[in-house]
Amino acid sequence: MKKTIYLLFVLIIVLFLFSGCIIEDRINRLDKIFNNEAILFDNAHSQTAGNADWTIRGGFSDFADDLKNRGANVYEWGNDEYGSNQRDDDTSITYEVISKYKVYVIPEPNIPFTKDEQNAVIKYIENGGRVFFIADHIGADRNNDGWDAVEIFNGFLKGKHIIETKKIYADDFVGRLGFRFKEKQYSESPMIKIKEHEITKGIKETGAWAGTSEYIIDNENISGIIYYSEETWGAYVIAGKYGSGKFVAIGDSSPIDDGTGTLGDKLYDGYYYGDNRELMINIIKWLVE
Repeated sequence: MKKTIYLLFVLIIVLFLFSGCIIEDRINRLDKIFNNEAILFDNAHSQTAGNADWTIRGGFSDFADDLKNRGANVYEWGNDEYGSNQRDDDTSITYEVISKYKVYVIPEPNIPFTKDEQNAVIKYIENGGRVFFIADHIGADRNNDGWDAVEIFNGFLKGKHIIETKKIYADDFVGRLGFRFKEKQYSESPMIKIKEHEITKGIKETGAWAGTSEYIIDNENISGIIYYSEETWGAYVIAGKYGSGKFVAIGDSSPIDDGTGTLGDKLYDGYYYGDNRELMINIIKWLVE
């Protein structure tokens, strides 16, 4: 009897391992959705300031690895800096630099883009480039320089201009593309108000853990695809086109954060929450198409 039970136990283990290998093999074969597209992650704007670690070796490492495993080539511009009052001394982003890549990912920046850098990003998209803008909540100034990601992407400090207006300001950054990040802080999980779009195929829930939203200026070329349940909060994820290029913006870095970082950093492991992992891959897939 004991021998029979033992043999049944061994058989169950063998079947379990075999089925796991089949599933893993199927996933590996199906996941090759990219064709050596070059994807550049920005690390030249203090992405490691304070508790942040938004790099392809830190909090975004699982995302970067997923892209590599699916056939993309992942690169980084800039080096890590540490400390709450750091000053990033990396070489500036230029059009000549980013135009070599299919997609340019900007994880929550902590120092402003210069006007030349802003112009380079706009020109890149206009000429067919694709950008993934990843923001966070207002007030997330991780290096104490007076600027957070919302203000950096908008191009101006909180309170200087009205966000929810169609007017374009001289110092607008992403406003020139047709949207702005709201100077707000919102949290919601699960977030299930999801519109039909190529990016949201198979996506049932995501979340924001102290994030923000976007105000859409250009409703003809930009679509809100994931929304907060509170109507007045607005869109959480948007997808748009400008010139010959595309862009996606999300109001929080937590859904990409896998919890990996420098010892002592307070990170949020949101990458494996809900459908966040699939959502991020879908975003890049849509951008490269």
